[in-house]
Amino acid sequence: MTPAAARKIALSFDGVREKRALGGGAAFHVGGDFLVQIGTREPDTVMLRTETLDERDALIEADPALFFITDHFRTYKGLLVRLAALDAKTFRALLRQRLAALDAQKAKKKGGKPR
Repeated sequence: MTPAAARKIALSFDGVREKRALGGGAAFHVGGDFLVQIGTREPDTVMLRTETLDERDALIEADPALFFITDHFRTYKGLLVRLAALDAKTFRALLRQRLAALDAQKAKKKGGKPR
């Protein structure tokens, strides 16, 4: 996948807005919540948040050719994804998972249930 293809997919989701990321690349948000960053300190990568360190570590263990972290991410609930190994179907699924987690967080704050 190219950065341009990843950008197009990220922007295809309702309510997603693009902003310039600190340190370069493009960050995508829904409302004020971070969704994904395309282009990071590591060339040709996407940065995704996970809900827990365990979730992050499970993804890396399941597919280390796709997912990885650097020392910078050791204590961060997020990981890097190699664009060259990422396909559109997987990227969409990862973004849907992140959006569902954001919906659940918002519902919990409001005392309700996710959509």
